[in-house]
Amino acid sequence: MKTILLKINGLPQAVKASAAFLIASVLSSGISYLVTPVYTRLLSAEEYGQTALFLTWLQIFGIIAMFCLSSGVYNNGMMDYSEKRDEYAFSMLILSNVITLCFSGILLCLYPIFSSYIKLELPYIILMCFVYFFQPAYNFWYCRQRYEMKYKTTVLWSVLSALISPLVAIFCIFTADDDNKLFARIFGAEVTLIAFYIGFYIYLGVKAKFKIKTSYWKEAFLFNIPLIPHYLSAYLLTSVDRIMISNLIGDAQTAYYTVAHTVSGIIMIVWNAINASLVPFTYEKCKNRDYKAISNATLPILSLFAVMCLAVIMLAPEIVMIMATEDYMEAVYVIPPLIGGVFLQVHYFIYGNILYYYKKPVYLMLSSVPATILNVILNYIFISKFGYMAAGYTTIICYLVQATINYLSMKKVVKEEIYNMKFIGLLTLSVLVISVLSTLLYNFFIARYLILLLVTVLCIAFRKKIINIFIAIRKKNN
Repeated sequence: MKTILLKINGLPQAVKASAAFLIASVLSSGISYLVTPVYTRLLSAEEYGQTALFLTWLQIFGIIAMFCLSSGVYNNGMMDYSEKRDEYAFSMLILSNVITLCFSGILLCLYPIFSSYIKLELPYIILMCFVYFFQPAYNFWYCRQRYEMKYKTTVLWSVLSALISPLVAIFCIFTADDDNKLFARIFGAEVTLIAFYIGFYIYLGVKAKFKIKTSYWKEAFLFNIPLIPHYLSAYLLTSVDRIMISNLIGDAQTAYYTVAHTVSGIIMIVWNAINASLVPFTYEKCKNRDYKAISNATLPILSLFAVMCLAVIMLAPEIVMIMATEDYMEAVYVIPPLIGGVFLQVHYFIYGNILYYYKKPVYLMLSSVPATILNVILNYIFISKFGYMAAGYTTIICYLVQATINYLSMKKVVKEEIYNMKFIGLLTLSVLVISVLSTLLYNFFIARYLILLLVTVLCIAFRKKIINIFIAIRKKNN
């Protein structure tokens, strides 16, 4: 054990941070998956549906109300104002608050007009506004910790918040009467999180000595204006499928698709953890115009992620059996195209990281908005004809369009080739072919596991090269 600990301590900071963030993401997401069966048993179907509706609107309105200032623009600020990060973070927090107050005022004034459309009572709308006001404090703190590879406290707080919030909500449901269980579920979870956020709000203020520099505001605001349609489109691109399946076919098919979509979401958690370590490395190398280093680090990581996608595709039947009952087994056949879509979605990050560095976010909007519109059109045409599984394949097409536009935009901005696109093209084609053909193997247990065994042996054989990829990132992250 001592030898193992010494080896772990000797690993590069980037490797330890990536592993820690990945574990934290998996644990946080895993907790949310584990409590879902509890909620479905404690709440009626209508109450559970209302909870889902609240969370959906919370995310949609939040994109505008919080202006997504903790995303790409914040990473730029961490680099541009490295000596004044405390002041920058608190200034961004106050800017977010100003935007939230303006949005909340408009939302509350217009509530009587559209209340019948969003189907949420006024107390839930007010609760949303409080979430939007305080949540950015935690977002800014968390993003800075990840940028600086300070993973210990980040992992602790992310897991604690993911654990305590549902526990409080479940306790509130148990103690509430039958007419107030929905109220207990939503307020129990969200008020607990708000309490966490207030602590980080005070912390950021104290660290910055409550100094606000409004000169940061204009740059951040103008940077994010074209990104808001992009963020909205990106969210709708992942959620519009379920909305349209429900409207065009029915709720049962929506449930099947949701299970498959949840599986693809798990593999996306892995990439988000990887990309968190890749962003600062990419920014530093862009600063020095060392594009070869970016390619040398990114392509093997992308290859490793392709292997992970293959593993999930091969294990799809077993994963669905764990997550749901036999009634959901037909959802297995929509998992491969969704995983193929996820791999194409990753292209957005490897090209988008470059566009973020060069402060060209408008190109991201020019890719996500058309892709979302195309997704709505294709879903409307094919879901009615071929059922909900068609949505998985329309997703592949739309992410392919988005990835192509992002790549062309990156090439236009940088004016030279960064990645080995022949390699990326062949790798992507391989993943897509496997996504389409893998369903033929789902009835052949031995064949699937032989493939997995072969892939595992290859990964073990090349494990040193895989580790060296993360070592290559060390110089920036240490």
